[in-house]
Amino acid sequence: MALWDFGGPYRTFATIEADRRGNRLNEGVVAPDGSFWVGTMANNIGPDDAPMTITGDEGRLYRVDADGKATSLSEDRFGITNSMVWLPGGRFVTADTTKNALYSYAWDKEAARLGKRLVFLADFPRGLPDGSCLDAEGYVWNCRVVGGSCLARIASDGRLDRIVELPCSWPTSCAFGGIGLDTLFVTSARFTMSAEHLAANPFEGGLFAIKPGVRGVPANRFG
Repeated sequence: MALWDFGGPYRTFATIEADRRGNRLNEGVVAPDGSFWVGTMANNIGPDDAPMTITGDEGRLYRVDADGKATSLSEDRFGITNSMVWLPGGRFVTADTTKNALYSYAWDKEAARLGKRLVFLADFPRGLPDGSCLDAEGYVWNCRVVGGSCLARIASDGRLDRIVELPCSWPTSCAFGGIGLDTLFVTSARFTMSAEHLAANPFEGGLFAIKPGVRGVPANRFG
């Protein structure tokens, strides 16, 4: 992990799983306490940018302090770590894309560990869960990658609230921005798509802005 100011050099301050060369980092978000939480996974991108098959659950979750100290958050394993959201009540929501499931955890502050994993939302039929963010009403917005073509808004109890359709098949992550945090920005991917598909679907890989009628919350600040 590195810190970077625009136009300046990268400054490495933490290394995760240096002994596991077949793994890479995926999702990472600053937590409410100012630490940085990040997930690992088996590398699924070859040296020629071609997709590689993930054959096992090699991913874990880590917490990195401002001084660069990294600690494991749980013994749970993930195929692809994705989504990191803290609900207003303090529970942590994350996803395993390969399982088509979002999970929630209680945070044990004294032990600096996550508690028992509970299912938050599973087996939703539109694509698979990728990145997420939280709105000011305490709802999770989850991008549905791999053909999902939508955003799912999920209540804090795991109830599906609504669906927002998108003109792309692989939405990857989302964040609120703009004056008043009233615009939801959504990224998307072109990964694995053929030239023929891209020619027929010009919005794949695009960046989108949505006015969802709700506002976001300010991002946590590292350190």
